[in-house]
Amino acid sequence: MLVSANGITLHAETAGYGDLALVFLPYFGGTARSWAPVIEALPGWVRSIALDLRGWGGSDRPDTGYDIATLADDVQAAISALGLRRYILVGHSMGGKIAQLLASRRPAGLEGLVLVAPSPAQGKILSDAEREGMAGAYNSAEAISWTIDNILAGSKLKPEWRAQIIADSLSGSAAAKAFWPACAIAEDVSAELQSINVPVLVLGGEFDRVDSVEMLRTIVLPALPAAKFKIIAGVGHLIPYEAPEALARLLRAYISELKLGEPKLTLQPEDFASRFDQAFCRGDLDGLMALFCQDAMMRMTDGTLVNGATALRKALGDLIATAPKLRNSIRRMIVNQKTALLLLDWELCIAQPGGQDIVQRGTATQILECCPDGHWRLLISNPLGIA
Repeated sequence: MLVSANGITLHAETAGYGDLALVFLPYFGGTARSWAPVIEALPGWVRSIALDLRGWGGSDRPDTGYDIATLADDVQAAISALGLRRYILVGHSMGGKIAQLLASRRPAGLEGLVLVAPSPAQGKILSDAEREGMAGAYNSAEAISWTIDNILAGSKLKPEWRAQIIADSLSGSAAAKAFWPACAIAEDVSAELQSINVPVLVLGGEFDRVDSVEMLRTIVLPALPAAKFKIIAGVGHLIPYEAPEALARLLRAYISELKLGEPKLTLQPEDFASRFDQAFCRGDLDGLMALFCQDAMMRMTDGTLVNGATALRKALGDLIATAPKLRNSIRRMIVNQKTALLLLDWELCIAQPGGQDIVQRGTATQILECCPDGHWRLLISNPLGIA
């Protein structure tokens, strides 16, 4: 998705649904997809919006505008363009510094602030050697690999994520790569931190060598006196890659503690195919079950008829435990005031260890009803079509 914001175009990755959004801001060298491991571990009812900051990923690459205030302006304009009414800022490292400044402005709709190994709003003064090293850290794949092993990571990364980090770090514009170590990291944007009026959660990595636990305790937390602080054990600076499930659990608990609640479904019948696929492919059983009525009925692909929420939950749980991929497309839809009939073409793919995937295809019917609370939910789902 592309968003016009503050005179430039920003690229965003989105997932989930609901009126409460988590807006993710990456670290220096990261992009929107740096948050993918975390977003994949979140339930479908959490709407996630991860941004590429200017100069990175799929966003515009102007020669100027890499100071913290302008980056915060970009994010604020993107939030406005997306029409977000309720959101939580989640910033990592450089993204955490931007999030602190933006939160201090008390923007409309801000419900919370989560700082993941944040760079201090007060600024960090680097030595000439540190500044020179950071300026060249992303100039080549070899330099990035060394930086990962000796500075950024505190634990072993999955090979595919390591490759992604290298590609993303290489992708930055020359201006974006240069301005952070030369200027932005040292900027002091802490003057109005006391104005932050939402609950703050600060997270640190036990072995972080960039924004250490000690620094968070002595600099970041004293400026945010009401903030809660948690340490994630066994990881370094790359928390979204090193501990995505733990971070997702903490985010979900944070939402629960704020008593913001699980957003109500506002789906229309035409949305169900994509939402069903999304929850199914993510292994999000809670999100999947939220699409069904309590007395729903589903015929499984082996012909077994399953009735009621308890039995349906078990059957779907057994199925998604195999990590399948599902794709539905709507062929036809008939809707009246209370009932909707969908005719779907579907494809189910289950990966096999030997490389020969099991692929099934068919035509399904779904019957939806508009429940007394005004929300549409699945009443009958039959992947075997009209049989």
